[in-house]
Amino acid sequence: MVHVRLLAALAAIAPAAAAAGPLNDDPLPWAPVPRVTIDLDLPPANRFDAAVAQFNASAWAVWALFEDHAALRDALYAVVDARGPEPDEMQQEVEGLAATSKLPVKFVQGVQALYELQTLMVPIVNFSKADNMSFAPEPLPEKYAALADLPWRGPGCTGIVALNSEDGTVAHARNQDFSPIPLFRPLVYEGVFKRNGSELFRSEMLAGYVGILTGYRPGSDGYVIERNTRYTDHKGGNREMLQNLLDGRTLAGWSFRKILEDESTYDEAFARVSSIPIVATEYAIMSGVGKGHVIARSPDGVAHLQTLGVAGGGEPADYVIITNFDFFWGDVREWFDPTGGKIGHPRRIAAQKLLNATLAAGEPLTPAVLNATINADGVLADTIFQAVANVEKGVWDVAKPAVP
Repeated sequence: MVHVRLLAALAAIAPAAAAAGPLNDDPLPWAPVPRVTIDLDLPPANRFDAAVAQFNASAWAVWALFEDHAALRDALYAVVDARGPEPDEMQQEVEGLAATSKLPVKFVQGVQALYELQTLMVPIVNFSKADNMSFAPEPLPEKYAALADLPWRGPGCTGIVALNSEDGTVAHARNQDFSPIPLFRPLVYEGVFKRNGSELFRSEMLAGYVGILTGYRPGSDGYVIERNTRYTDHKGGNREMLQNLLDGRTLAGWSFRKILEDESTYDEAFARVSSIPIVATEYAIMSGVGKGHVIARSPDGVAHLQTLGVAGGGEPADYVIITNFDFFWGDVREWFDPTGGKIGHPRRIAAQKLLNATLAAGEPLTPAVLNATINADGVLADTIFQAVANVEKGVWDVAKPAVP
């Protein structure tokens, strides 16, 4: 993992591995995350050349699954055809990635929607809300039906933002879960985005994907943004998501990356994260100096907001937590999620038991406590990346599994 104190000691950010840190004490084998500089002053088509050089074989392993499944490939290509070109800068990056890697342009463009398509990967709909009683997931239109065979699976991801009463700062811990691990773990790297020779932000990246999954913008009023899959909360939600996707609405990974590029303060970033149109439902988990939120996004607005320092919905004021389900509305789907080890044992509840026990013992929610929580039995799932951050202290510690 890497420990960054604001912008100090950021020289020599050439492709390298982040040094291992606290996660080395875990009972699991963790490894440093390879680090690649992404220079925004370069032409968009060349920004990811260094990443391709390191990870092209792993990206081709993903393509092989599509190449061998004609119906799935054709369904993904149909999405690309319907969407048309992405925003110009993004499209240039996509085409540059394709040219350098020798992968098909349509494939590289299609996988930019991996988070949006992930929302389809849930077996049942939340029938616990009064207006959603007992209805089945909507089938995909025949043209796109093969998307159900996408090689990645969920649900996954855990995010916790907590106030550390020991020093009054805010810590943020994150598990990024994608299955199957042997397919996705080799794609993970840390992107160091620079402009005019200076670092703007760091992000967890997947090779071939130009959007961000977890980003850290350092500074006196900096912030962390984490993205988690959120499943639709009403009947017809999957159809709405697919229509947004086919209509060419800008993908959230790109929109959130532009926020990290453009906004230097928490409140400005929070306002944009909360209001930009996106394709699918998802959670945005944010932390900063004395601040933290879980923003449950709908495509056109905010469906629900959890605020650090405000108790409610089964959370004390000391922390906010989310996995992939609207637990604050009694979403029963989390009880059918097997990723915590078995059905009937939600990852969120396992994490909250540990956090609440710490508070009951009069102990602070330190970064070490959050780190132990996201690595605990029943919480750790198909994890391919972890981060522990504290913006005020300039901490950004990252790691990934050492073995599949």
